Amino acid sequence: MASLKHLVVVVPGIGGSVLQTAEGAARWDEHRRRFAAAVTRPHRLGLDTHPDLVPVGLMPDITLVGPFVVPGYDGLVRKIRNRFDDVQVDVSLPGREPDHRADLVLFPYDFRHSIRHAAERLAADVAARLNGEHSGARRRRVIVVAHSMGGLVARYWLGPLGGAAHCAALITLGTPHRGAPKALDVLANGLKVGPKRLAGLTEVLRQWPSAYELLPRYQTVARPDGVEPLRPYELEECTGADGTGPDALVDASFVSRAKTAFGVHQDIEAAWTELLGSPDCPEVTAAFGRGHATLQQALLSPAGLSVTKGAPSWLPNPDWLGDGTVPAISAIPIEQRDMRARRAVPERHMALASSSVVVDMLTEYAGASLESVRGDKPDRPWLGLDLDDTALSGDPVAVGVTLHGVQADERTHVRIRLRARDSRQKGATPWLPCTRSGDDRWRADLLPPGAGTYTVEVAATGVPVVDRLQAGDVLGVVDAGYEGAGS
Repeated sequence: MASLKHLVVVVPGIGGSVLQTAEGAARWDEHRRRFAAAVTRPHRLGLDTHPDLVPVGLMPDITLVGPFVVPGYDGLVRKIRNRFDDVQVDVSLPGREPDHRADLVLFPYDFRHSIRHAAERLAADVAARLNGEHSGARRRRVIVVAHSMGGLVARYWLGPLGGAAHCAALITLGTPHRGAPKALDVLANGLKVGPKRLAGLTEVLRQWPSAYELLPRYQTVARPDGVEPLRPYELEECTGADGTGPDALVDASFVSRAKTAFGVHQDIEAAWTELLGSPDCPEVTAAFGRGHATLQQALLSPAGLSVTKGAPSWLPNPDWLGDGTVPAISAIPIEQRDMRARRAVPERHMALASSSVVVDMLTEYAGASLESVRGDKPDRPWLGLDLDDTALSGDPVAVGVTLHGVQADERTHVRIRLRARDSRQKGATPWLPCTRSGDDRWRADLLPPGAGTYTVEVAATGVPVVDRLQAGDVLGVVDAGYEGAGS
C-alpha cells in the first residue's frame, strides 16, 4: 500500500459534527435520546440559548437524528485507513494543540453559524499544523475532502481567507456550491416529516446563518405571470401590503438573512475568479450525484411558495436531476468550466460522505494514477432513486426507480426491500417486485415495520450491458406520535 503524501483534512456537512456545551453536556450526537430532544426541546440547538457550542468529533455513521437522516464519516475514515499505510488520525478540537504526526485530520465545527465562522477556525487549525515547516514545505501541503456544506467552508478558507497556496487539491462531495432548493423549502415552509410540520425546530433552524447560506444563489423561483424567475432574496419584490399571500411566508427577516448569505457566496465567487489561472489555485474536483429525484425549483402562486422536483426550463441540463438533496448543476462550482474536474457518481447525498471516489483520488495524488474517467456522467449504468429521507411510521413509503445509462428491455426486472440498521429492528423485509411505470422507470410502496433507521435496497436484473445493478439509501422512520410536530 501507498502512504499519504499530503495532510488530508475532512470537513463534514451540516449536522455532521458532534456538539456539546462548554461544560461537556451533549447537544448533538448519535445517541437516540439527543435525537428526540432535537424535536421535543429544539431550543437546545438555538443560537439564542447556546450561542456557542463546542465541536468535539464527526458523526460516526449515517443515522436517524430526530427528524433528520444525518451523514456519518466512519466509513470514509475506514476506507482511507484501509487504502494507505500507517494513517495517523487527529481530531481538530478548539483550544487543543494539534498532533503534528497526523496525516488525516477530522475537522468538526459548529454548523449553526456562518460558513465564514467555521472557515476562520479551519484557517487557524491548518496554520497551527503547518507551523514550523519552511514556506516551500507548506506550499501545496494540504488536500481537503469536504462533504456537502463543508465544501463551502473549505472554499471560503481557500478563497476569501487566502489559504489557497497551502492547498494542493479540494475534493467536494455533493457540495451545494450554488445552493439547494431544499433549504428554501425548509426556511419558507417549515421542516416537515410527511404531513407533520415541526414548528419548534423550524424556528430554531431559522436562527442559523448557515441555513440561509444553503439557499439557491441562482434564479430558482418561478412566478405565475411568466416574468423572469427570482432568487430567494428577491422574494421581497412579491410581497404585498395587505398581509396576505407570499408575504405571510417570507418575512423581512428572511429577506435580510438571505441577502447576507448571498453576499457570502459573492465573496467566494470573487476570490475564486481571481484565483483562476494563478499559481496558487488548487485543483478542484466536484463529485456529484446524478439521476436521483431532487427538489429543483420553487413555484410562487396565490396559495404560497411550493418547492417541487420538476426541473426548471430556464436552467441547463434538466435531465441531470441530482443526489436527492443537491441538484447536480448546483454541485459544480460556479467558475468551473473543465469537465475533467467533475466526477459524476451514482451515490445519493448521504452516501457521498463515504464515497469510494475519495480514496481513488487520494491514491492518484499519492502517485499511483488510476487513470480514472472523469466527467459529467458515470461511466457505467446506474439506478436513480426517488425517495424521501424520512417518513412517518404506519404510512407507506413511495419509492421511484429510474435506470440511467442504458435502455431497459423485457428482461429487466426491479425489486426492493428494507433492511434494519439499528438494534430496535432486526433483519430485512421480503423482496417486493416493483411495478413498471415507464420505459426505464419502476415504482413500489414500502411499509416499514416500525420507527427506526433502515437501508432501502434496490436490485435490478436483466439490465443490458451489465446484467445486474444495485442501489440503496437510508430511510429514517419517525414515530407518528412525535411530540413537537404539528400539522
